[in-house]
Amino acid sequence: MDYGDKQHIDYFFPPLVFLEIFNAPAAVMSIGEYTLKLPLDWSIVICDPEIGEPEVVSITALNDRGLQAFVYNPLTGFMPTYEEVNITNIFTEVRWHFPKLKYGHILAVPLGTEKSPPCIFIVKDTNKIPEVLDISQLW
Repeated sequence: MDYGDKQHIDYFFPPLVFLEIFNAPAAVMSIGEYTLKLPLDWSIVICDPEIGEPEVVSITALNDRGLQAFVYNPLTGFMPTYEEVNITNIFTEVRWHFPKLKYGHILAVPLGTEKSPPCIFIVKDTNKIPEVLDISQLW
């Protein structure tokens, strides 16, 4: 998701040319029926279905708060869903290979391997991204 221009928010599919390779702690997370491992120092987009305003929250701030991840497939989705997210384990050192993101870009991460899987949205640098996202332009 390209949030670099707050007046024109859109799903943007740049080619993933550069990969960052780094070592960082990891959080094993359960999101609905799925389990995945994410860098602990990144942030995830969460949303309360009753309010409907997605927020960017640090992964370290998630545990035992009953928060729900904003889950949406930008290619085939019509309405987002909301899945409870919990940290189930922490690893102190994991080697990561992640695409290099520009400031203001949020990465869609598929939760499964099936055709058109649901996706969550994560970001490392939240410099150009507001805490509450306005996604009304995406539908």
